Amino acid sequence: MRRNILLKLGAISIGVFISLVGTETILRLQNFIKIDGFSSGSPWNDVLHHGSGKFTVAEYGPDCKGEKIKLLLLGDSWMEDNYLGPTLGREIASKTKACVQTVNGGNSSYAPTVYLLRARQAFEAYGKFDYVIVNIDETDIGDEWLRYRIPTVRDTSGRIVAVPYEHDMEAQYLWNGKLWAENSNFYVVRLLKFTYYYEILVPSFYRFIVSPDLYSNLMQYVFAPDARSLYKREHQHFEDRLSEMSSELISVTNDASTSRVYVTYHPHLRGLVDSVDDGLLYLPIVSELLTRLQEKSGVRVLDARNHVREIHGKGFPDNTYAPDDPFSHLMVEGAIRYGKWIADQIDFN
Repeated sequence: MRRNILLKLGAISIGVFISLVGTETILRLQNFIKIDGFSSGSPWNDVLHHGSGKFTVAEYGPDCKGEKIKLLLLGDSWMEDNYLGPTLGREIASKTKACVQTVNGGNSSYAPTVYLLRARQAFEAYGKFDYVIVNIDETDIGDEWLRYRIPTVRDTSGRIVAVPYEHDMEAQYLWNGKLWAENSNFYVVRLLKFTYYYEILVPSFYRFIVSPDLYSNLMQYVFAPDARSLYKREHQHFEDRLSEMSSELISVTNDASTSRVYVTYHPHLRGLVDSVDDGLLYLPIVSELLTRLQEKSGVRVLDARNHVREIHGKGFPDNTYAPDDPFSHLMVEGAIRYGKWIADQIDFN
């Protein structure tokens, strides 16, 4: 009897050992779950919160050894992709019959405060621009209020000078958790630590400050039916940042003219419904704020809200938005059509 028990325990121990070795090997070879490489790299940026700070520069059209139309492109992941920016460059080159140099500073999760800083950096690196196009997204209100409001640094004159990652306590909390979980020689232990941290500890922490649901957290400021009444302060904060941004963008154009700055906007799918009674839908708050921006600052606003069917054709919305994406990123063809529409609205005279 005792011998049988020992044999069973031995077999179980060997089985557990083999399972652990197999799991350890798989975790070291797989590419589905990122559980290493954090200690050797950092998203921290002492000016832009996150991102490398680099610009993507490209040229389109004929005779690019001579005079160029210099175009600064700013935005979040919509402008960062490989389709909207290049489409703008190609279309403008085609319309003007000139070489167009695009300097693209788009980066995921950026918003007007960081667009302002990127415009300043672009001017310092490339001089003044003939045109500036900045794409505002539905997520920008939440990003401004939740991510950039507290870390923003101003100089003694009140001018925005940085949004340091190190001032963002929530972001540091998440990043330090990755470093803590990675601090083990065994990948199985790392996986357990990651699971504990992100499935138990972080949600518990977020319960006392914000919703752990990124989508609801960012988009609550436009949710129907009562976002206007609930978030007046947040909307005003965003409007103020739009105003500061537009002043900076105007200053980096060749003749400091409002006619050289274009603020573009394409609504998310949930903001293009006929009734607010159909679910978690968006109010046209961004459109309203951009209308006021144009009236106050004089910059040109290109709002696609009333033109989406003209832009995307009979296949809208199935041919436009990435499937099952709550943030409504555009499909490749949708981004190209949007870029062509923007280029068609620009006055090159």
